[in-house]
Amino acid sequence: MSISKHTNKKSNLLTAASEIVKEEGVVKLTLEAVAQRAGISKGGLLYHYPSKEALIKGIVEEWTNIYFESITTLVNKDSEETGKWNRAYIKTTFFDLDNNNKKLSSALMAAMFINPDLLDEYKQKYDILHTKLLNDGIDPLKITMARLLIDGLWFSEIFGISTLKEDLKTQVFDELIKIVQEEE
Repeated sequence: MSISKHTNKKSNLLTAASEIVKEEGVVKLTLEAVAQRAGISKGGLLYHYPSKEALIKGIVEEWTNIYFESITTLVNKDSEETGKWNRAYIKTTFFDLDNNNKKLSSALMAAMFINPDLLDEYKQKYDILHTKLLNDGIDPLKITMARLLIDGLWFSEIFGISTLKEDLKTQVFDELIKIVQEEE
């Protein structure tokens, strides 16, 4: 099997698992359901992920890496030094609420339900990011308020609780970016 076919199958399995958690809940996440949704045999799934815990570990690692790589990519493209980690965090979290962040949310919920130790890698990466946010040349109080607002928005979107209309979401984003701009 070629590397791209191998990677594609693993990616399809991870996406299928995330979709099941998002649409049906963690209780419905079974190896059979993932294999069926991904369109492969259970044996094919077990070749890549020999247990449900291994599958959940895989989705946590995959979506965690994508999320934090997205932040780093934006940081590397930002020419303004002060506040670039915060702007990248806000943009990545804010504008990807409907795509990879929902997959990451599904992965984190599944890990919390099955084995909270599977969240260790995410927690470590988030702690590193948090340190970078706080050392980004902006008042730590403003950074903390912006981070908590973003986390609350993410929570709201994950659970569909009082989600914002696009025009208000844009206004909130603009205000958040103002908060993390270089201080006068």
